[in-house]
Amino acid sequence: MLKLKSLTIILATLLIGVVISGCAGTTGAGNQGKITEDTVFEFYNKVQLDQTKEQVDAAVGVAPTESTQLEKLYSYTNEETGFGVSVLINETGQVTSKTLIYPARGDLAFMTSQPVTQEQSDQITKGMTFDEIKSLLGGEGIEVSSTQIPFDENKVSTIRIWVNDDGSMIQVVFGTDGTATGAIFFNAQA
Repeated sequence: MLKLKSLTIILATLLIGVVISGCAGTTGAGNQGKITEDTVFEFYNKVQLDQTKEQVDAAVGVAPTESTQLEKLYSYTNEETGFGVSVLINETGQVTSKTLIYPARGDLAFMTSQPVTQEQSDQITKGMTFDEIKSLLGGEGIEVSSTQIPFDENKVSTIRIWVNDDGSMIQVVFGTDGTATGAIFFNAQA
């Protein structure tokens, strides 16, 4: 059971990696000064886990693109801002995972209250609570992924990031019990 749980969390991390790999560079210079939390989460907040693809299509209001890398993964992007949401649909036709799409890591930095470091990332251990991590990193971070875990009564695992102006960031995966399962520090992109 533990191995299956770990595999699902790895899948969620890979899903976010697929979406992030489509994001350009470190900062979206064209968006600087124009971005608000409403802009960032415009599509993400319209999607709820367990919605059907048709419900997502209606809520978001733009045509999705289907992934060539992962079956039943659809991306909805606001062409004007570059922000959006990617959803994974299960075999019954319902959303089981949603991931934030953003043009560049640096575009999210305004939502991180203070710079984060590799040293802080190294202090995050498995089992730490969200409150302990908020205290360590100085803020709530940004939810960028939410995934139902089917073998754990469809409880939800999330991924949060804390981003610096240069695009370096800490990513923390929270298991279905709300505690950290791991943290990674990503350096600024060249």
